Amino acid sequence: MYGEWLVLINTLYNLAILTFAAKVTGVHVKNKRLLMSSICSSFIAVVGGQTLMITLLSFIVLIGIAFRFKVRSFQKQGPIVLTATVIVGGLLTALQPYLSNLSVIHFILICFLLAVGNLLVFYKQWGFVKLERFSGQFVYETTLKIFGETIPLSAFVDTGNQCIEPLSGKPVHFVSYTALRPNIPTSIKKALAEWQETDPYNVSMFSPDYQRIIRFIHVNTVQQQTIVLGFRFDELHIKGESSQVKTNEYIVLTKKAKNFPHSTAAILHFSALSNQS
Repeated sequence: MYGEWLVLINTLYNLAILTFAAKVTGVHVKNKRLLMSSICSSFIAVVGGQTLMITLLSFIVLIGIAFRFKVRSFQKQGPIVLTATVIVGGLLTALQPYLSNLSVIHFILICFLLAVGNLLVFYKQWGFVKLERFSGQFVYETTLKIFGETIPLSAFVDTGNQCIEPLSGKPVHFVSYTALRPNIPTSIKKALAEWQETDPYNVSMFSPDYQRIIRFIHVNTVQQQTIVLGFRFDELHIKGESSQVKTNEYIVLTKKAKNFPHSTAAILHFSALSNQS
């Protein structure tokens, strides 16, 4: 009877791990195939004993039946299954002393729920890592020419940034005020300190030369729509495989740049993904 329980326990763990591997790698596998793979692998592991050859055979059968014995499956799903097995096995080994007084059924149920819960957390974290890696492809080194200065900036192209200057329809980019502050003329910094959001259209504190490059940008926030100042820049050089140059577009200086993706200094308009300058 002890052997049957071991087969059942291993089958449940294998089923959870295979389901996890299929989800992570985006492969659709029928439940019958997952169950058959889990049972066969568990039976080999229990009957054959804990030897290296039996463990390897059990692993090959587990991957092979579920994902059709393709070399690509062992390259793609194999490492995921192995990683998940180590994580789940380590967790259950650490918790086993605290579960030893439970009945067999309760022990199996709790261990299975812990394994599934741990894999769910791992799956969410895996998705987050993939998203971070994907979004990292949108990080570029740029050079901004504005206020008579040339300023290097790291920037993130945000596909959700569709803000435009209302009169010209030109794209609006958001740049960290802290990053630009050392290069901003003193007169601009002083004028920005005097400008009030409650009276946004009053820009008399700026000199006439700077007033000509100012536009009023409507920005939608969760709470309300606000009006901020946009400054027309001379040139934005976006470096990369498809280098491009943007001219006479607008930036908004923001002091709330702590949460910019990948610790960049600017969030570019989605149009920066286009190869057209």
